[in-house]
Amino acid sequence: MVCSKCGEKFDYYEPCCPWCGAPKPAEEQKPAGNVSPMEESSEKEDECVTFESKRDHDGAFEIARQHVCSILSLCLGLFLFRTDDLFCLVFSLFFVIGAPFIFLNARFSAKVVHKVKCYKDRFVLCTCYDEMAFSFDKANRPEMKISVFDGYNTIVFQNSQYRKTFIVCERDFPEVVVAMKRVYGISAE
Repeated sequence: MVCSKCGEKFDYYEPCCPWCGAPKPAEEQKPAGNVSPMEESSEKEDECVTFESKRDHDGAFEIARQHVCSILSLCLGLFLFRTDDLFCLVFSLFFVIGAPFIFLNARFSAKVVHKVKCYKDRFVLCTCYDEMAFSFDKANRPEMKISVFDGYNTIVFQNSQYRKTFIVCERDFPEVVVAMKRVYGISAE
């Protein structure tokens, strides 16, 4: 269940939100009779607008594979580094130097937003591992910075409380970035 006040997830059986203390919303009484499941799902879909990324990004399996490859590359490079052969020494340097690049690429890929859900009062940013709501309210503004990379604006949302970072690129979500800049009042420096 998602808290209506702070936007954080909590267990359905909790009496109130453990983060902000807001009471659990009362369940609406379903009218008996002729309401089909299709009509219920269409009502829920009308609540938000969902934007999918325009580019393909690495999924959870690919990111895990990159982490494993970086560890194996580092281990192989350190193993080959112990030999007396010059060819193996040079080859091991490529593995040792390449391992951090593979690792950093995997870390960046885990933070890239794949889907954005726009509600009336918040954006919900979804990566392949995580999702978090960022409110439009001025009191609950997230830490964010905007940068220009390859001619496209990139907004980086940081939640210092949970140490989570979400990267929204204009190349993936052009209309969402424009809306975020307008709502949060940010501009490229």
